[in-house]
Amino acid sequence: MTLYDDIGAERLRAIVLTFYNKVFQDPMLAHFFMNLDHESLVQMQVDFVTGMLGGPQGYRGKPLEQIHDTMLIRPPHFRRRQRILQETMVEYGLDARVIDGWLKQEERLKPLIMKDQTSCVE
Repeated sequence: MTLYDDIGAERLRAIVLTFYNKVFQDPMLAHFFMNLDHESLVQMQVDFVTGMLGGPQGYRGKPLEQIHDTMLIRPPHFRRRQRILQETMVEYGLDARVIDGWLKQEERLKPLIMKDQTSCVE
């Protein structure tokens, strides 16, 4: 049984949509998503996360390192993103094991999306 199976397709879609709606409004993260088609981005993320968590592989976007190459994502940005994701998963009633597993999968992606591992605030 996969994390995707534990969550279910509809709840996963709802979590990703709620999460990104929060991120699009977050003062620390919103600037990364200005001038992007939010609806398309959310659908692409649903597809990506579905595959990442063991569901059907439907992601057809660019490689993560290519998408994030020009972004200056720093450790505080990544931590903020993880915090919002965790809070959203708790809101949707995911159990701690599933939350931990999803966050660990996201952590594995850090080197692909965050070029600058240094931070003036650690």
